[in-house]
Amino acid sequence: MNIPKTITPELAEETGWHIGDGSMNYYVNGNKKKGLYQLRGHKLDDVEHYNSRIKTLYKSLFEIDIPLRLMDSTGVYGFQIWSNKLVDFKTELGLPTGKKNEISIPKLFLNNKELTKSIIRGIFDTDGCLYLQKRYNKLYPRIKIVTTSKKLAKQLKEQIIQLGIRATSYECKRKNLNWKPLQSIEVRGIVETEKWFSIIKPKNPKFIKKYNYLKQSLLL
Repeated sequence: MNIPKTITPELAEETGWHIGDGSMNYYVNGNKKKGLYQLRGHKLDDVEHYNSRIKTLYKSLFEIDIPLRLMDSTGVYGFQIWSNKLVDFKTELGLPTGKKNEISIPKLFLNNKELTKSIIRGIFDTDGCLYLQKRYNKLYPRIKIVTTSKKLAKQLKEQIIQLGIRATSYECKRKNLNWKPLQSIEVRGIVETEKWFSIIKPKNPKFIKKYNYLKQSLLL
């Protein structure tokens, strides 16, 4: 496995995938500590993204062929790999092991506009939604990212606005009082959605197809 020596937009996008779909931790077996890294998405909607974009970028970034597979027991598609080297590297970037309840974007990705756009793309492609609602016989788009981390939500809203895209945020409490409230960040309307796809440039095919469908509907 190769560990990147420089911080690139590709590494920023991959870090965004981790914030969205990833998890990692260390486990002790005997006297040895072993790092387990996992990246998993929806078993149907995200297969194309994993097979094309994610697999290709892991090969170029880390020189590894990730073993993608369907995990029926949990209803996800992705991979898991035992690697102290990979988990060590990600913790050095500032990503937490274990639960991601208070995860945030590492500062080193926020001092450069291209890195910021790339990490937002990675988060959106793995953990975002694009809704198309009917309004006055036309489709009205809503881009949404939901997290339990207040810090991440605050970062996302601030950075999206700095990129020239109007964004709003709100908190949604859940029925189970032991569950953390959800923090939602939204970008609404055709103009702002067009900015999102022009500036953030999502790579997940499910979003590209839906956006193309939206654009086609506007011509009818």
